[in-house]
Formats: sequence, C-alpha cells, structure tokens
Amino acid sequence: MMYCVKCRAKREGKNAQSVTMKNGKKATKAVCEVCGTTMFKIGGN
Repeated sequence: MMYCVKCRAKREGKNAQSVTMKNGKKATKAVCEVCGTTMFKIGGN
C-alpha cells in the first residue's frame, strides 16, 4: 500500500516498479489507480 498525496488515501498502485535512489536505497514507484498521480514509497522492497 502506498499513500496518494492527491487523494489523501492509501491505495495499491498500478505499474509498480522497483527503483534505486541516488543514495542506494530501494524504493517503489507506481501510479495511483484513481487519479493517475505518481506515488513513491521508500523501502519495503
């Protein structure tokens, strides 16, 4: 579950992909299934 800032709700994201940030930490990037905003979750991979 990720938090959508625009909807102000926790949602499952679609097209989720694992990314590595500049500092080497893992993160997950996805798109909100309701409004289409990009969501970002640090850690938890």
